[in-house]
Amino acid sequence: MFWKGPVFTKNGFTGKGVDLKKCEIIDKLEGEEEGIIIPLFRNCHTHLGDTLARNIVPKNLSLSEIVGPSGWKHKWLSENNAKDSVLSGIKEVIASGTGLIMDFREGGLDGLKAFDDIEYPGTAILLGRSSKTLPGDNAGISSLADVGIIANKLAEQARNKGGLIGIHHSENQHEKIEPILELGPDFVVHLCHATHEDLVSIKSAGISVVVCPRSNALFGNLPPLEEMIELGIDVGFGTDNGMFCTVNILDEIRFIREKFPKLSMEKILTIACFGLDDMFNKDGSSAYSNLEQSGWMLLSRGAEDNFESVFSPETEILGVRWRN
Repeated sequence: MFWKGPVFTKNGFTGKGVDLKKCEIIDKLEGEEEGIIIPLFRNCHTHLGDTLARNIVPKNLSLSEIVGPSGWKHKWLSENNAKDSVLSGIKEVIASGTGLIMDFREGGLDGLKAFDDIEYPGTAILLGRSSKTLPGDNAGISSLADVGIIANKLAEQARNKGGLIGIHHSENQHEKIEPILELGPDFVVHLCHATHEDLVSIKSAGISVVVCPRSNALFGNLPPLEEMIELGIDVGFGTDNGMFCTVNILDEIRFIREKFPKLSMEKILTIACFGLDDMFNKDGSSAYSNLEQSGWMLLSRGAEDNFESVFSPETEILGVRWRN
């Protein structure tokens, strides 16, 4: 079975279609195209556990009052079934052609167990959170302002397990970068209020960055994304809390195109499909970054130009081929 149409790769659009059995690009196919083919998206920062709170989040609270250590979200999480919320979020993830999610899991070991028995054909990287012992292999730390020196303990435990370390930083106000450099995480989320010097330090330290512009903008924040890219920082896109935004990366990249007009559509789409490649390939063995093993998504053609078509609000997802 084949899909016919231009195929997006790290080198732009190429080929005439995809062999769906082998997940290989085909250079010669006859007949009319069926749409535009792109690799499955990577959503590099989610909180799926609060997805079902999307329509009831208070409108009059600040970001810290909602997601802070004793904020509205944590009260809601304590009173609701996290698994139901995660399942709702996963359904959105699957429907939006997302082949990788990196989910920060509140609730310790029980939070991680919310993913048990949930059928997701993509790759789910779960980053656990705890005040004492790290649940799972990966650490998803709220921020140094929230947890203080406990962050070092969680990071050490993750390293000993060969896991990833992620942490929120400078989301709603500027925070000093030096403690982050000392912690040495694999990636930092947000950096909306990072200075030029902060970004240079992040780049020099080889730390990757995940930005979530739609979520940030709800509270008057935006990351210096264009500067990050100019400096060559390894960047990924995320959608953040399910209660704030859909997990659909198409929604995210269309917003990013609007808010960051200096960025080319090709660059935005490349990050959406191949974000955090440097981090995943630090040891040169990441199977996920091997395009031949990646899945594909077929999009309807919403415009004559291939990139304009992907970003068109009229474009729809026609099919998803999950990787082998």
